[in-house]
Amino acid sequence: MKTLFITSVIVLIAAWSYAAVFSPTVMTITNQAQIQYDFDGNSLTIPFTVNGTPAAVWLVINTHGQGNTIGVVRNGYLGWHYVSNIDTTVYISPRYEKSIGSTNIVWDGTDKDGNPVPLGTYDYYLWGYDDKTSRLRACDFIQGGRTWNSDATFVINEGTDGMPLAVPFLWGCYESYDYGYYSGDLGGDPFWSESGMHFKWLLGGDPHDITNLQTTHCNIFTPYAQQNDIDALDQGGPALNPYDYSIFYNCCRNATAKNSTMLKWQWVADGEAVLDEDWLGWDELEWEEGGVAIGVWSMKPTCWGDRNYIYVNSIGDNQILSEWNKLRCVSFDGEVVFDKAMHEQFFPNDNNLHSMINNAPNHLCFGKDPNQLVLVSCFGCFIEMIDTSRIIEAPDADYEEYNIWTNRNGDFFLDNNFEPDSSYPFSCLTDDNASHGNEFKRDTVDVDANGFTIMGISYSGLNSIAVMTQDGSGIAYGAFADNTISDDVNTNLGGRVIDYGSNFDGLYWSGPITEGMIPSGGGGGIGQHNINFIAFDSVHGIISNEPVAVEDENATAFSVTQNAPNPFNPTTSIYFTIPTSGHVTVDVYNVAGQKVDTLVNDVMSAGQHSLVWDASGFSAGIYFYTVKSGNFSKTMKMTLLK
Repeated sequence: MKTLFITSVIVLIAAWSYAAVFSPTVMTITNQAQIQYDFDGNSLTIPFTVNGTPAAVWLVINTHGQGNTIGVVRNGYLGWHYVSNIDTTVYISPRYEKSIGSTNIVWDGTDKDGNPVPLGTYDYYLWGYDDKTSRLRACDFIQGGRTWNSDATFVINEGTDGMPLAVPFLWGCYESYDYGYYSGDLGGDPFWSESGMHFKWLLGGDPHDITNLQTTHCNIFTPYAQQNDIDALDQGGPALNPYDYSIFYNCCRNATAKNSTMLKWQWVADGEAVLDEDWLGWDELEWEEGGVAIGVWSMKPTCWGDRNYIYVNSIGDNQILSEWNKLRCVSFDGEVVFDKAMHEQFFPNDNNLHSMINNAPNHLCFGKDPNQLVLVSCFGCFIEMIDTSRIIEAPDADYEEYNIWTNRNGDFFLDNNFEPDSSYPFSCLTDDNASHGNEFKRDTVDVDANGFTIMGISYSGLNSIAVMTQDGSGIAYGAFADNTISDDVNTNLGGRVIDYGSNFDGLYWSGPITEGMIPSGGGGGIGQHNINFIAFDSVHGIISNEPVAVEDENATAFSVTQNAPNPFNPTTSIYFTIPTSGHVTVDVYNVAGQKVDTLVNDVMSAGQHSLVWDASGFSAGIYFYTVKSGNFSKTMKMTLLK
């Protein structure tokens, strides 16, 4: 794998300077994979260890294997919570401050309402982040969030072979309505981004060295624009071809004609990208955008790609006076798989100040499992996770058929206008300023390896993030150690999550708002062109009244639990669950990406499994284990001590 990785990087990135390396201190939380509990009214002590950095930690308890029994549920105040055939959260602990070392959290066996939890088997999770250490600069030249614009910065952590990269890289573009990086704190010359410029940044190099920034420029003033006398073309977030990282795609929008299309490009380092004139484009695919007058200030469409399709949000606008919230799916061959109207995002009767009627999702991310997609609007209370495979199989599927969970006004978490004195009680849709009500601004959204959704937020005191459980329930808001400004003018922006067992795992977020920051578009935070590291981690285990069988008939999802013990010497146990019987491989890799051992290469039955790796013959250091079953795959990090 090392050879493949280096080859990919050479294609993407010409030369890197390591004068001042970026080497973050990663947080690791180590827990017990299985804990026995009699559910007898006594308290349960859940032990774990925090390494690397101190942590603010929460305990989450979910049902286990009960999704089909739970079925479709709409509950909570104002019917805020919708879940469809998934396990649900029964308990969320208060915040605990934990130092480095061995510690524990005590659970009294009750649910969120203080009622005893029934006897049975439950999933437990610990989620934590470093709230004591200031952000560590990872890159000076890339912006982590876009507030009301769509996402345009992404993390690539897999190679073109689908295997985890030893070093992930940041990828994306500077949107046409964007602002340049300002290097006032470094004393250097400003770097001004340019419309159509796309970038790649390999983590680990000198964060302040602009020569580490690799770019290519897309000439969006294509022959189409020239022939039609158009001067208002712009682009949103791009997607890489997962099998060839020299190929990428983006959405180009014609604000004059009120439509958009997708374009395919060949990366040319430090030069003009080459447009593929034969792939879709204006002649083959032209998406009408609802007939609304849009300008360069409107939200740009974003491309999110997995290894099968590219997903695109419409440019939607809250003020479109018709139902218009599209999610598009396009194959890498240029086939339009579906063009789905997201009816649930339509709020014609919302009691808001500006008579807006569309939630208009402008932030997307993939979930923990294949086919999961999270949709979030900067201006709306409506957050949902959907199963795209259900739409691919049935493009006319109803909301109840493809929805996984939804969170909206009613649980007092990320609610708009929830205060008793609000002029527009519980109105979901807002504008870009919170001065007239109790409103949040939502930015980028991402999901970690254990299914926690992490979102960038503004207008919530000093908080920069909001965290939700696997069913969309809110855990808490979080502030970073260097948050100092709280107002409804400056926006905190957002970032991305790296969480696959690498030496770079963490939150990659925009920098803190500071006095005197260049204002732009009414949101002072938009001028922040930098990415910063904050340590975090989450782990999963099982609590049951009896030992969990190796083959658990209740297992309904693919999952891989952190090995235990970790660190270890010389043996450790690896736990995983597969939803259906089939061929399974469990391989171990060193930090260079070389496979050093194969633990399983056989057909296994559905359910939970465990195995032991004896590393007596291996050197101390960091290793990765990858569990593959069918289309599912997950990689975790482990540390061997000698």
